Amino acid sequence: MDTFALADGDFSVEIVSRGAAVNDIRMPDRDGVVGPVLLGYADEAVRLAAQACAGEICGPYANRIGAGGFVIDGVTHNPEPNESDTAVLHGGPNAWNRQNWDLTSENDNMVALHLDWNGALSGWPGQYHADVRYRLDHWSLTHTVRAWADVPVVLNVVSHPYFNLSGTGAPIDDHVLQVWAGHYLPVDAAALPVGGPPRYVGNSPFDFRLPRRIGDVLSDPDPQLAARSGIDHAFVLEGRGMKPAARVRHPESGRQLLITTDYPALQVYTGQFLEGGMRPGLALETEEFPDAPRRPDFPPVVIRPGQTYTRTTTWTFSLG
Repeated sequence: MDTFALADGDFSVEIVSRGAAVNDIRMPDRDGVVGPVLLGYADEAVRLAAQACAGEICGPYANRIGAGGFVIDGVTHNPEPNESDTAVLHGGPNAWNRQNWDLTSENDNMVALHLDWNGALSGWPGQYHADVRYRLDHWSLTHTVRAWADVPVVLNVVSHPYFNLSGTGAPIDDHVLQVWAGHYLPVDAAALPVGGPPRYVGNSPFDFRLPRRIGDVLSDPDPQLAARSGIDHAFVLEGRGMKPAARVRHPESGRQLLITTDYPALQVYTGQFLEGGMRPGLALETEEFPDAPRRPDFPPVVIRPGQTYTRTTTWTFSLG
């Protein structure tokens, strides 16, 4: 596993080739004390043994697709489930987050990696190709993903970070979250979106249109929170093109994060199923709609030969 470092003063980023992952981000708090704000793994062996994705690029289709396969042009594809027998999660047991990506370009503020992957070995349509580029601009890290294939495929190529702005690893309950979304996707017992249109967030614990402390929201008895022991839901972002998706603030340290993206949705996961169950990180995954290959009512996700899938997300850190 190769390691790549990007830095601007006392703000630093570590990228690793296994999973093309952002493995570490460090920044000062308002008193100048530098600490980690992203969950990562100590070495390659720990990353490969871990169950949770931490900073990796997940593909070819991140989040969940229900078991039983999906159809493209009358052909059924059955990727190998890896979440009991109910869903294919983040592409399955041998997906892009498990692969060692190849370096294609590197300079003082940028790292680019490439992957060629034979999906047919795991029940996906065929041979895939993907690039990810990380670019650091002061305290902003932008990742751009590109993917294509020689046959029709479905794509949802996603970075899977867990943020903790405290710098100490304390539970994320005291983080304050805002999400620019008026609707979210309620889920069933298998964490798959239920039938019907996205649900309005008004008068629910999923209303983050104004900033809310996460710990306060998680005490709500709403059945959708109970279904996942917390938040593990996709929010439908407002607007097209690059737009604000979420803002997170840690009042004690003064650290803040603004996420902008051209993806249509944001998965918010409060980390309740991570090891120890103490919510050590907040996953904010810019993405396509989960289970969209099986849901014709969701925005289309099929990419055909000659087309290129491209998405961009920027994480801008600051102090306030």
